[in-house]
Amino acid sequence: MWSIFGIVRGIRLRVKAAFRFFVQTLLALGTAFRVRRVLCDSGFYLVEFIEYLENKGFSYILSVPIIPPIQQQIVQIDDWKPIEDGLETGEFNFKHTDAKWTRPRRYVVVRQNVQTRPEAPGKHGRQMMLFEEYEELGYYRYSVLISNEKELPAVEVWREYRPRANDENVLKDLKEGLGLGVFNVNSFWATEAILVMTALVCYNLLHFLNAQLLNRNQPRQHAKTIRQHWFILPGQLGNSGGSYRLRIAVKAGRLRAKLIWVLNEIQRLPYRLNCNAVKPP
Repeated sequence: MWSIFGIVRGIRLRVKAAFRFFVQTLLALGTAFRVRRVLCDSGFYLVEFIEYLENKGFSYILSVPIIPPIQQQIVQIDDWKPIEDGLETGEFNFKHTDAKWTRPRRYVVVRQNVQTRPEAPGKHGRQMMLFEEYEELGYYRYSVLISNEKELPAVEVWREYRPRANDENVLKDLKEGLGLGVFNVNSFWATEAILVMTALVCYNLLHFLNAQLLNRNQPRQHAKTIRQHWFILPGQLGNSGGSYRLRIAVKAGRLRAKLIWVLNEIQRLPYRLNCNAVKPP
């Protein structure tokens, strides 16, 4: 009894967290941004969240956990389309038996040969314990996506979602380059505000400036490299005429001139981003 209650409560908390995270992200982006497509990991594979996206008119591609019902659908695919060496796609329409799933939806499956692509991500076929007798499964790693993009070919669904896998690299860059992991404070909302400013503003602005102004030849440098080269400079924050002034100790005329130019360009940026990490009353 208690274990069932705990599972149900956990699902409800996941649904609530998914909605809050998504709505807060939209608010943080503001009206200057248009969401072209929603990409989410398997933690958002919740029928309540999927129906919310559909009702709001969002196009979406979500990763799907390869649970037993999904495994059963995978082994029934007999029309695998080769895309390139060691890469094939298939798809199926499926509705869970749970009453909340009111209709079938489109699922895209990507399988990659582990011998041809040893670094391929996804769930190894040998992990599908329900089907150990299917020797063929052991040759592949599988990834499954759900999408309401009916006209988009299966391989394009996968290609649209694939860049999201770089998010882990972004998190690593945030931790090593901007110290994301040491900003936690006692107050949840204070932590939220700091992380929003660090992740959504500082990080993106840093890479925008690097690509557009600082280093056009190598726009994808790590945040740590950019910070050490440009921003670890001695300075003093003072007050002059009732206004704050940052006095940077830079003697080299060329670097000084470039810093002044960069700061002036920052002031001309047309984008403004509000932080909505405020504790509700």
